[in-house]
Amino acid sequence: MTYRLRQFNLKSVVKRGKFFEIRYTNPRTQKREYYKLGITHDEVKRNLPEFNRMYAGLKRQVFSYRITVSQGVQSWLEQKRTELSNKKTVVRYEEIMNNFAEFLKDKFPALGYMDELAQKHFEEFKEYRKNIKGKKERTVNFELDMLSNLFKRLMEKDYLNYNPLSKVKRLQEPYKEERWFTEEEIRKIFEIAKSEKTKINWYVIFATYYYTGMRKRELMSLRKKDIDFDKGIILIRHKEGFKPKTDRPRAIPIHPELVSILRLLRPFGPRNDTGDSVCNDEGKVVSCNNQGDGDFVFVNSRGKPFSNDAIRQKLKKLCRKAEIKPGKLHSFRHTWTAHSIMKGCPSDVVQAIGGWKEKDMIERYKHLAPDYMADIYKKTIFLGSQAEDKGSLKAQD
Repeated sequence: MTYRLRQFNLKSVVKRGKFFEIRYTNPRTQKREYYKLGITHDEVKRNLPEFNRMYAGLKRQVFSYRITVSQGVQSWLEQKRTELSNKKTVVRYEEIMNNFAEFLKDKFPALGYMDELAQKHFEEFKEYRKNIKGKKERTVNFELDMLSNLFKRLMEKDYLNYNPLSKVKRLQEPYKEERWFTEEEIRKIFEIAKSEKTKINWYVIFATYYYTGMRKRELMSLRKKDIDFDKGIILIRHKEGFKPKTDRPRAIPIHPELVSILRLLRPFGPRNDTGDSVCNDEGKVVSCNNQGDGDFVFVNSRGKPFSNDAIRQKLKKLCRKAEIKPGKLHSFRHTWTAHSIMKGCPSDVVQAIGGWKEKDMIERYKHLAPDYMADIYKKTIFLGSQAEDKGSLKAQD
């Protein structure tokens, strides 16, 4: 059945007492009702679009298929299972939806359909998770973001026509300095990794993290064909069992310092006439990497892809031996970003290579490069031509 959605405008607004209201017929009950828009004209203009969305939702409840909360959640999770290759992420999403279902069962047991959910329900969910369950601001905000994504996906499928979380304010998160390694700490980690006599060349693995800023799964899923020495790039792209986080492929330039390091790996290093690995003057193998499972670049001592925890545990041990504060694997991504900014690499270049959608992820590192920003700022012309820099710090020395 097709129907015409009525759009109410300012001509439909009447004043009753001190409130401006709209009189309409509820499509579900067929009764005449009043909807309060506010006291001032500004409130009316601000709330009228919200009323039109609410009214359209009521019309859809009558003329089209209504989806339950359980059906909406399951539809969203099935889509995520198809899109994501990381099972831990899917499990986390399932936990979020279970938390939301627990909240509805506890606070609104009679609520059963997605179109019955409104902004007030999520405002209460926010307080419920923060104050009653004691969750951190960052956790609650992430849960709200995922619930918002649930509504966006259902809107794309025409199950719903509005997102009640669009106006739900996120909690203010306390500032947290990202852990990143200094140059001295990086050198210590590399020296210890190079000195170890193991079948796995840990030095190459962590150097690749450092010089590329790749995410953990991007490096673990790297295959030989993804590294093009002729063009000088590493390709992060879709492949069996892996999908880029932003769903967009990108090319990472191979830094000149990384080229010789990658050549230490068996797929790219020198080989003798018999096909065996080549040793240097000290008798150490310089091109050994047990390629046993397909064409993965980095594999464990059995030739299999690394487990999710193996590389993290190794980094923890290296930090302990180097007597430095431990960091996560993601700390190498923070380190690459911080060092790139400090060395003067433009933020848009860092964003493109790192594969971020939003520039906000880069802004947090700009304070680490005050000299670079000062040089750019001093070149700005305010009044006329660039005058002699008599007010600079160098001129005052």
